[in-house]
Amino acid sequence: TEVEAIEALARLPGVAVRISYDVRRTRLHAKAWLFRRASGLHSAYVGSANLTQTALGAGQEWMVKACAADLPHVIEKFTGTFDSLWNDPEFEPYTCVPEQQDRLRRALHAERGGCRDEESQVLFALRPFPFQEAILDRLEAERTLQGRWRNLVVAATGTGKTVIAAFDYLRQTDRRGGLRPRLLFLAHRRELLEQARATFRSVLQDRAFGELWTDGALPQQWEHVFATIQSAAPELLQRFSPDHFRHVIVDECHHTPADSYQRLIPALQPEVLLGLTATPERADGRSLLEDFGGHVAAELRLWHALDRQLLVPFEYYGVSDGVDLQRLRWSRTGYATSELSNLYTGDEARVDLIVAQLHRRVVDLRQVRALAFCVSVEHAEFMAGALSRRGLPALAVHGRTPDEVRAAAPRRLREREANVLCTCDLYNEGIDFPFVDTLLLLRPTSSATVFLQQIGRGLRLDHGKTSCLVLDFIGQHRSEFRFDAIYSALTGIPRSRIQKDFEQGFPYLPSGCVLQLDAVARERLLASLRASLQGRLVRDLKELAQDGTPSLASFLEATGREADEVYRGDGSWSKLKAQAGLVPANDAETLDLTRRLGWLLHVDEPARLQTWTILIEQASGGQMPPLSPLDRRRLHMLDFQLQHRGELRVAEETARDLGSRPAVRAELRELADHLRARISLVTDDYPVESWPLALHRRYGRREILAAIGKVDAEQKRSTTQGGILKLESERRELLFVTLDKSASSFSPTT
Repeated sequence: TEVEAIEALARLPGVAVRISYDVRRTRLHAKAWLFRRASGLHSAYVGSANLTQTALGAGQEWMVKACAADLPHVIEKFTGTFDSLWNDPEFEPYTCVPEQQDRLRRALHAERGGCRDEESQVLFALRPFPFQEAILDRLEAERTLQGRWRNLVVAATGTGKTVIAAFDYLRQTDRRGGLRPRLLFLAHRRELLEQARATFRSVLQDRAFGELWTDGALPQQWEHVFATIQSAAPELLQRFSPDHFRHVIVDECHHTPADSYQRLIPALQPEVLLGLTATPERADGRSLLEDFGGHVAAELRLWHALDRQLLVPFEYYGVSDGVDLQRLRWSRTGYATSELSNLYTGDEARVDLIVAQLHRRVVDLRQVRALAFCVSVEHAEFMAGALSRRGLPALAVHGRTPDEVRAAAPRRLREREANVLCTCDLYNEGIDFPFVDTLLLLRPTSSATVFLQQIGRGLRLDHGKTSCLVLDFIGQHRSEFRFDAIYSALTGIPRSRIQKDFEQGFPYLPSGCVLQLDAVARERLLASLRASLQGRLVRDLKELAQDGTPSLASFLEATGREADEVYRGDGSWSKLKAQAGLVPANDAETLDLTRRLGWLLHVDEPARLQTWTILIEQASGGQMPPLSPLDRRRLHMLDFQLQHRGELRVAEETARDLGSRPAVRAELRELADHLRARISLVTDDYPVESWPLALHRRYGRREILAAIGKVDAEQKRSTTQGGILKLESERRELLFVTLDKSASSFSPTT
């Protein structure tokens, strides 16, 4: 791109120009033209041609012309795609003002290898991307609604974690009325500190923000300090009290279990502790979650990162290996490791299959840089030897490997002295090898988290790397094996829809991704998905209840399930516990009422959840306090949603009835806890004072009618089917617009 060309375009009458300054990735390389006609017979040209004299004349170019008369769907897709790009905040208007000219020249100069120092990056008008905004909103909800101020953010390398941290700090500053809290930013390298300080300066629009504490350099003000852990750990607590810095950020915080961090982090007492990492678990098994309340506050989903091309796309192939796993012992953590190891170690036929699949997918095996995930040390050693004997140099790297061999292994893989590292529980997590381009999944993984961590080892961006090949060798599994959880985590498709998408060939994968299974593996997987969902739920609950009856929220978190799976059909949490033998079965009326609690899964307004649980609990003890008009309507909303026939009861009767049913009361309380923890947006904006309806919250039609007083106590129930609802006395109109919002119609990134 030439600045002069952009400026010439922007100065043409009627021309508008928008530019993306994100030079890390190429999201738009299309060359296409749409010529609109008043008659409606528009035409589009799509292809490789530039709009130059040569291209339009004697040049040999390949293009496709589409006319609205013949291919209207192409014109519609063209227009929709263009509009989505044009309205993406990443593409910013360019109007040739001096500030924009300077920014464009700087960006082009930096991309061509020019100066990239701090000063060249300072004071660009940064804005968070939508996925970063979502993480910022989640952090705000964690603190405001959950009272959690020690927060861990997990996002892939290259997704702008430091930008998120800077905007989070800006939000905390705004919350304090513009007063900046004392900041401590910790990292383990000076380069990271310099980049972070440059980012903060741009976000805060302050060229003088921040002081470095590293390599002998000491801050003067000690207000906003960017320090290496090597400098801060020995001296910080000698210089200041533990609460001196009110806002502490730990970059690459998977290092926090290290002794140098543990001497400092637990002793600090900031108002906000924010950890940033791409890898929430360490290879040495030492957990970093303890410093952050045992909880990941926010994470960037894999499919969102793929859609924004922050990771390379995967090419996943599931291959049936013929190994029968159905007789192996099974526990909550999966198959018995020793039995798996005995089955795989020494299986030369399986190795032949692995090599044959590599030959099928890769042109030159000596160019491969692969990680092979094995079940045990013995399996890793066997695989390394077997692959090497077949002409594919491989190393076994595991916990027993000598330190010098283990340290040299990544370099040998990068330089292709070895083409495969066969590992056991070493490179699942916490290690970043961006050059890895092939993954061999040689052991079954029942944990969706571990599965994603293994896949993530190969998705890092690297020079010359366009995709990551994933070969998953699939055996004949026991019925307990959770295919639905694994593939739902990989694709972002809800488990309720995963079977349908498998049958259709996964039409909504992120661009460039491939997910294919051979015929045998596909049939086995579909058979597993067709098995009874309720039966799997009962089995999962029984296994988890060996350590005590879990709450609904802890059950969902431990199993990776969603609440709608529990409430599907005539299901409920009480019914599931009864089926698992944890509680006595309820009477038919109670069962029906707990089933209808599934009609509340959309609720995301904190005030509603709090009102329900408090008032119903008070009513159960015979203490019914006077109700405010808003609380009265919130109870009407609950009753109208749960009771579809008859008259709407007075609010006090609703509270007393629900409070008199212990099973219903307990389940509603647990459901409210789960829904409250799921809220990711903090807002308290009620545009009509007398209506308990908040902006940016979700309500059913019946709930809206109760909230606005369209139906009241002891009135026959009625609903509106859509269109316009006029409230003459209040001089207001409600517009009900029918949208296609079903999950079956959209991909996770639509």
